[in-house]
Amino acid sequence: MRKLVLMMVSLLVGVVALSACGHKQEAAKPMDAKDTVFGDDIRALEKAKTVQDTLNKDKANTDKAIDTASDAKLPLSTD
Repeated sequence: MRKLVLMMVSLLVGVVALSACGHKQEAAKPMDAKDTVFGDDIRALEKAKTVQDTLNKDKANTDKAIDTASDAKLPLSTD
């Protein structure tokens, strides 16, 4: 009886080991965050970043124009 149980366990282990070797499972591709419930929030954040970049560029241009204008030598009035 003991030998029969040992043979059955050995056979079961062998079958499980062989069946595991035959299947290759592809790794699950991560889901794009925009396709989740957070998609609207992510799109809003990206749009806000784009607007902020535009504002930063405009500010840099304005600062440059102010610096250029203030560096110009303007005649002082002698009233």
